Formats: sequence, C-alpha cells, structure tokens
Amino acid sequence: MSFSSGPLRFTHDVTSTVNSVRQSLLGRSLPTTLYHYTRFDKVLKIGNSRTLWATCAADLSDKKEIDLGVEIVQAEVLGRVRAGVDEFPQMVLDNLLAALPDRKMWTFIACFCAEQDSHFHRKKYGEYCLGFETHSTWEPRLRPLAGLQADVQYYRAVYWQPKQREAIRRVIESIADSASRNAVRGALMPWGAKFCARNASQLLMDLIVSFKTRTFRREKEWRIVCRPVLALNSLDPDFEQRSFEHLVRAGTMRYVELQTPAPNRGQVICGCPRLAIPFDSIYRSDGFRHDDDEKHRITQMLAEHDRPDIKLG
Repeated sequence: MSFSSGPLRFTHDVTSTVNSVRQSLLGRSLPTTLYHYTRFDKVLKIGNSRTLWATCAADLSDKKEIDLGVEIVQAEVLGRVRAGVDEFPQMVLDNLLAALPDRKMWTFIACFCAEQDSHFHRKKYGEYCLGFETHSTWEPRLRPLAGLQADVQYYRAVYWQPKQREAIRRVIESIADSASRNAVRGALMPWGAKFCARNASQLLMDLIVSFKTRTFRREKEWRIVCRPVLALNSLDPDFEQRSFEHLVRAGTMRYVELQTPAPNRGQVICGCPRLAIPFDSIYRSDGFRHDDDEKHRITQMLAEHDRPDIKLG
C-alpha cells in the first residue's frame, strides 16, 4: 500500500461510519417546512437582502454549545486509549484532540424549529416566524451561491447525552480501527497521522454540531450547517480553509450568507445569478390586521421583489 492510499481509505471508512450515525440521529423524515423566529426588522432585512446568515459556531450565544461535544470526544478518546491502541492510531487520536477545537471557526450554523407556533421561540427570538419549505429533500436550497467549496446539510439537534456518547463512541472506534488497518509507517507517519486527524476532526464536528444539553430540549431545533468541503487529495492542511474563506463575512461575528437561486437558474443579472426571497411564509404571534403598518411594509417589500404570493398569517 502506498503512503497516500492509507489515509484516503481511512477517511472513506470514517465518513461511512459518520454518515450511518447521522442518519440514525436524523431519522427518516425531514419536516416539510422549517421555521426561523426573528424580529420585524430582521424580516425586512432577510427579505430585502434575500439572504439568511449562518453564524460561526465560535460566535454562538451559547459559547459552551460545541464544547459539550468536544468534551464527549475527549472522554471517549481517553477511554479508547486506555483500552490499548497501536502507535499510529495513538498518533491520530492525539492529533485529533488538538485539531477538533479549531473546527469551530470553520463551522457555520443557521437555526430553525419544526413548529410554526412555538411560544418558547417567540419569547426568546422574536414574534415573527418565517417558514422555509424543504420540499422534503435532504439537500438544502439555502446555500452559498458561490460555494463549490462548501458542504451544506440539515441537522436535527440531539439533546440526550446517552445518544450523544454512543454516537461518538462508534466513530472513535472506527477511527482507531481504520487507523490501525491503514497505518502509515516510517518517516511519513507524522504526516499521515496529521492528515487523518484533520479529516476525522471535521467528520466528528459534523456530529457534535448537533449536540445540545437537555436544558434546550424544548427548542426542538433543526439546523443548516455550512462548512468547508474535505480536500481528500490535498497534502496542504490549509487548502480547505483558503478555498472556503472567501465566503466568510465579518462584523460583530463571522457569518456565511445563505441564499436561494430564483426558479430560472439560468438567468443572470450583471454577472450574478438572480436570487429569490428564501422564505415561503410569514407568521406573527398576534396575527396581522388589515390596517397594520408592519403588514403594509412587509407587503410592500414582497411586491418589490415580485413575491406577493408569500403567505402572511
């Protein structure tokens, strides 16, 4: 086996395990509509810009959110090492623990709920509820339009720690076993271990990005998560980030703009694809009145963007 085929086979093994675990956590069905709760000014901003922000995981309001999953990984790695591993798997696991926290900076999240009328969300995030139809397809329509280097997927939040631990345990076992089968030997061992750990850290982040404590279980949250595509054939450890970083915007926080192409994808204006307002309905907690000023401003905004068909409720 050549020095390059082992790490590639390792990544395919771990990817297969993570995909299997994710499917078991996601379930078989995707809600037909996901809801994003916000305030009136944000409704206008999202509609006029035709953009929804995915916020960097490192800038989430709950700073410990991703750390919960990292701590589970650390505990499971320690347990696996105590059970005994060969030299190369040990190096991969050591590098993994060092690489995982950095992945927060390259993971971007947009939050939704599967319930249209959630008192919990209205109270916490705003009285407006935007409905985003999924068409029951697992590939999100919302994505960076210039993001060939972006991986964009749906995630269901997981609140039960036993499920979280079992999911991570399965992946750590896969990492240790595959690293043993596909070990890099000799002088290239440090390079091989770092390569494997780099990819494994992103695949693990694909799981722990959905982990939350039971405190938040009433949220019944779904997410769209955007992150760099794994560069399986690149020996450059920074290639993924450099290919992705043009999508990242910075202000008070780092974010990636998620957009939806207009139905006629082929039409281009000034070199850019036409964009659609990304949501399909707007609800307000107390409903809309005929003489409502906010309703008038929203209706005007929808008309300006040729979307008078969007339902107001």
